[in-house]
Amino acid sequence: MKKLFFTLLLAIAATFAWADHDSALWDPQGFPEDELRGDWFATIDLDAVDYAITRTSEITRKGPTAIRFELRDGDCFTALPHTPEEGWDDCTRDRERTELREKWDAQLHRDVWYGISVFIPEDYPYMYPKQIFLQWHGGPGPTVYFQLNRDRFLVDILTEVGETTTQYDLGTEILEPGRWHDIVVNTIWSNAYDGKLRVYVNGERVVDYLGATMDDESYAEGVGPNIKFGIYRSHLFRWESEEPHPTQILYFDEYRRSYEFRDVDVRRVQGD
Repeated sequence: MKKLFFTLLLAIAATFAWADHDSALWDPQGFPEDELRGDWFATIDLDAVDYAITRTSEITRKGPTAIRFELRDGDCFTALPHTPEEGWDDCTRDRERTELREKWDAQLHRDVWYGISVFIPEDYPYMYPKQIFLQWHGGPGPTVYFQLNRDRFLVDILTEVGETTTQYDLGTEILEPGRWHDIVVNTIWSNAYDGKLRVYVNGERVVDYLGATMDDESYAEGVGPNIKFGIYRSHLFRWESEEPHPTQILYFDEYRRSYEFRDVDVRRVQGD
């Protein structure tokens, strides 16, 4: 059987560019696309195009470049100008974000592997409420997401729409700022007992979950969820300070996904 073609996120030009202002969301340039995956999708504030998602050579996991995400106070994504029927507007729902989404659908009831490296700067301003930096999004909402709640690393599994049904609190030490962390996720997307979610950070397994990994509505779509990564802040009405929300910066590198672990193992690649 032909092996799944997996994504090499940074196997592209070193300078990130948008085709034009209006298509920055729907067709961001410089990311892989083919007849199977389609275009990548950028959920950013169009006023933040110049800094929201940029390519950098200053901090990389492997290879010449990495992706830098920056989120500032008030940066909110809205779908209204292009798809008003969706009705989604971060700006009126206490949310801010700068994210990339790969429009690729995994098969259900089959082992899927994801690999990505993340770097949290030493001066990263943790805040409350939560900041999601990695999530899988199905039909009506997320099915799994990774968050920084203040400086705690949490993994949420949502088998009911919009409701965390299982949460792992992994504490404050695993994602130490100032260094790269290699994250590997092995999952089976399912709404039943055969599902699973195993998370490895720097080679150590930190989550070993067996059971449903999707809600019934997402499962009814017939495919697994799409992956999204970057910085997403929600429930901002809980922000108690009079000060503006802090500017946050994260770096990502070496994203891959496949049906085999060997294809996402960062130790096996030269870097792109």
